Amino acid sequence: MNTTSTPTLEHSLPDASGPYVRPMEAADFDAVLEINQGALEGVGPLDHDSLASLVAMADDALVLDDDGAIGGFVITLPKGVDYDSSRYRWFEDRLEEYVYLDRIVVASTHRRQGVASRLNEAIEGDLPIGLEIYETNEGSLAFHATRGYREVGRLEHEGKVNLMMLRTS
Repeated sequence: MNTTSTPTLEHSLPDASGPYVRPMEAADFDAVLEINQGALEGVGPLDHDSLASLVAMADDALVLDDDGAIGGFVITLPKGVDYDSSRYRWFEDRLEEYVYLDRIVVASTHRRQGVASRLNEAIEGDLPIGLEIYETNEGSLAFHATRGYREVGRLEHEGKVNLMMLRTS
């Protein structure tokens, strides 16, 4: 995991103090799919096959484990993978080095509890992080602005305007 960047935060280890971040496992897929499908206003749909494919090419595929319940997940992709996404290709065509944040999604039961911040901290490293956000996703835009992401372009995809965002160290 995380072969293209050096994380600033090691993955958490389980302890008595609460939720922790760990690598996603196949046993998590049902919960991850349920969380993803409940957030389609901000992310694309997934099924078991597409999730397995995404995780196989991922730089990081992490979940926040809250006593066995998945509170959220994040998937990043390194440069140079065969990912059929116009948003990923947008960054491929423009950046020499980066990590693509494909999706970060928090379960409705865990929103406003710092889950997205913990997952984002777990993927932050030395390389720039690129992502896209639908221009109508005000919550995600506000969250990523506080984390230092800035708009570097726009891309229309399937009738939606995607703001192309970049965070550099």
